[in-house]
Amino acid sequence: MDLSVLHPVKSPGRDYTMKDKLNRIASPLGCRLLEWSGWYSQDISQRLLGHYRLYQLYKAKNKVESHLSLTLAYLTHYRTLQAIKYALSCITAVLYYIFTFGDRYYPLSVGELNKQLINQQFIILQEFLTEAEVDFETALHKAIDHINGSGGKAHPKMTFIQNRLEYKVYNNTCHYFTEYNGIVLSGANELKGKQAGVLSKKQILILFDLLADKGDIERIDYTKPNKFESVAELFHALNGKSRSTWEEELKDCKNKGLYYYNDKGELNQLIKDITSLSNKARKAGFRTLSTAADKK
Repeated sequence: MDLSVLHPVKSPGRDYTMKDKLNRIASPLGCRLLEWSGWYSQDISQRLLGHYRLYQLYKAKNKVESHLSLTLAYLTHYRTLQAIKYALSCITAVLYYIFTFGDRYYPLSVGELNKQLINQQFIILQEFLTEAEVDFETALHKAIDHINGSGGKAHPKMTFIQNRLEYKVYNNTCHYFTEYNGIVLSGANELKGKQAGVLSKKQILILFDLLADKGDIERIDYTKPNKFESVAELFHALNGKSRSTWEEELKDCKNKGLYYYNDKGELNQLIKDITSLSNKARKAGFRTLSTAADKK
């Protein structure tokens, strides 16, 4: 997972080392400590990351099949303690207001938005958790775009019947969203309409690497950053992602390697990406490519 997608401001002058270190935590105890400490309520992207981490833990622990989807079962489970978490956030906000002489405690605003996400707007969260399994970055941008840019139609109440409905969400005009859209999501329109199952940037790079292993094409030379702009232009034409995000992905591979992972969670995601690619190739009849992916 590329954690730079969670950086609210893209600037070389901003140091996100500690933020990235905490966001990489995927252990059960670590994620729950971050949840109860309010770390995941620092901003909306953090909140969605928190749901993604907690959902992965819930999914790994709950293997019993039921009539509910895992995403809906997770949401009903999460709601049981949400009132306590929100009450703690309110108490913290009051203390923060007193000791800072009137400053606003921003995580409380995110907590209020989170209440809407797990109740009235739960379909947004369900779709995010499902699509994040394929491409976390695209799912994150799409969810924020829905939360921030939609109108004001009424929402369906939460039930145990899974219906995929088209609807609009309440427009939240917090300062953070304005800054986020203006700086990070300037290319958000390019991400609209992307369906689950489309190859991620990482999977496309792995695909080209597998083809190079078979001797069918030249291998991408990550040691030549002067070529990244041209390569990014080609890949932009393949899946519509902006050239700038492709260049960032290529630079990341140059620094870390294409198959780099930092922890068990990132390793599992890498295996999932390659397995998905292998399955798609096998179904399409490209058995040589599928076998190369299986070996990788």
